[in-house]
Amino acid sequence: MPRAETYSVIEAAQVLGVGQRSVYDAIRDGRLPALRVGRKPKLRIPKFAVQELLRHPDRWETGGER
Repeated sequence: MPRAETYSVIEAAQVLGVGQRSVYDAIRDGRLPALRVGRKPKLRIPKFAVQELLRHPDRWETGGER
């Protein structure tokens, strides 16, 4: 079975060490990209985006490129 390239909101929150509300806020504010997938849309966050935030934590606070 192929490995998933996305996280659920819960998984992303655990990896980032923040609460789910913070992940939803970051998605809404454009600091974290997300995909809506399925008939009953579920948010999926690309793993590469989470890894980028971990490499550049200043983007979590500012929401922008530096």
